[in-house]
Amino acid sequence: MALNIDTGVPGLQPARTSTALEEQEVGSLRDLEALQGEWRWLWARCPGARATQRPEVLLPWYRSTDASLSSRSPWGLALRSEGRLVGLAPLLVREEAGARVVRLLGEGLSDYLDVLMDPELAPHGLRTLFDWLGRNAARWDTCVFEQLRENSPLLRTPLPPGWGERAEAREGTYYRRSLWLAPGDSM
Repeated sequence: MALNIDTGVPGLQPARTSTALEEQEVGSLRDLEALQGEWRWLWARCPGARATQRPEVLLPWYRSTDASLSSRSPWGLALRSEGRLVGLAPLLVREEAGARVVRLLGEGLSDYLDVLMDPELAPHGLRTLFDWLGRNAARWDTCVFEQLRENSPLLRTPLPPGWGERAEAREGTYYRRSLWLAPGDSM
C-alpha cells in the first residue's frame, strides 16, 4: 500500500513502500479469459513487454495446441494490489519424461516470453511468485522457463534459499532458466 505522507516539500512524496500482494491462483482457461481486460492494461504498463505476452496471442495459442497439451489446464498466478492486477504468470504444467514441468504459456511462439509485473512492484512480485511456487511444490518437479530475454525479470531475480537453478543462453538471444527445490525444501 502506498503511503501518502506529507514530506513538507510540495510535489515530493516518499518512495513507494512494499505493497502486500494478494495472490489469485489461475487454474483454468476460463480464469485466464476472465482476466483479459486487466491483462491488457498490465501489458501496456510493462516496458519491454512483447506482443506474445498479450491475451490475444496466448489464449488462441493455448486453444490451438495439440490435444496432449490442451488437455492440461493453464496454471499460474495473478497478483493484485488494492484490487488492481499488478502481476501475471501464465503457466502450464506438462508431463515430460515422467516429470511434471512448469512452463510459460506460449512456449514455441517466435518471440520472447516472460511474466508480466508492474514495474514498481516487479522484484516483490517475483519473490511472491517464487514463494507461491514453493508452497505448491507438490504439483511440479521442475520449472523450465524458455525464450527469456537477457534482462528478463524471471531470469534475473534471485531465488529464495533452498532452490537450485541453471541458466543458459539458447538459440542466440534467448535464455533458459531451469529451477527446482532441493528435496525436503517445499515451503
